[in-house]
Amino acid sequence: MKKVTIKLGGRNNRLVFGEDVVISHCEIRLDGEDNLIEIGDRARFSSGKIYLRRTCGQHIRIGADTTVEGAYLLVDEAASIDIGDDCMLSTDILIRTGDKHSIIDVASGQRINPSRDVRIADRVWVGRDVQILKGTVLQPETVVGACSLVSRAFDEGHCVVAGVPAKIVKRGIRWDRSLI
Repeated sequence: MKKVTIKLGGRNNRLVFGEDVVISHCEIRLDGEDNLIEIGDRARFSSGKIYLRRTCGQHIRIGADTTVEGAYLLVDEAASIDIGDDCMLSTDILIRTGDKHSIIDVASGQRINPSRDVRIADRVWVGRDVQILKGTVLQPETVVGACSLVSRAFDEGHCVVAGVPAKIVKRGIRWDRSLI
């Protein structure tokens, strides 16, 4: 770990690093109760923030062999973030499970914007300057184009999603870390 700030508070929270994890230039904040931040074997996380705050029983998981070059992961309330194995996240990525403030229906007086999980399957490549919002689900072998806003669940993989809001723009693909 190089230039990493870790702030732990609350009760019964856990921060778990797998083997050969590399973390640099990051800030990690974990408070609330019974929460977990888990970073899998051989994962790399640089230039970012991982915040799991004021929650109970939630988690952020980053899978084995995943690389994150610059991201802000933020869990709000009763929701979690799961990033699968062998994913590749570029720079200036925002992943969040909530809106940070309430939106109230005038007629009912009820809150209408609850937090929701974010699920990123194994082998997803997220391009630069992407925002991934609450309720997003990305399937294996998905590529998210640069500058996209992803705010829904996709039920198919082997595709490219891009745009604001993101939609499928290409099907029948897979990606490789090396330039072939």
